[in-house]
Amino acid sequence: MLPIHGRLAELYSLSRQRKLTESEELEQQHCLQANATYCWEMARLNNEAMLAARTQDIGWQQNIGAQMVELRTSGRISKRRK
Repeated sequence: MLPIHGRLAELYSLSRQRKLTESEELEQQHCLQANATYCWEMARLNNEAMLAARTQDIGWQQNIGAQMVELRTSGRISKRRK
């Protein structure tokens, strides 16, 4: 789980108890945007992993696996690998 996911859960819990402040609402929007980017990037990598497996491209599979680990741990991929 990335820190943004924990903070998003915290903001959601706060919003169930009281109205969020303006800065909390802005932070929630930033977390939602970061989460959407994370989800789309992970979906792309999952699709590429499926293609790599079907074409039996071991090097590509390893590259995608490394990118997935990096995305899960840091929330982003340092550079797009071909």
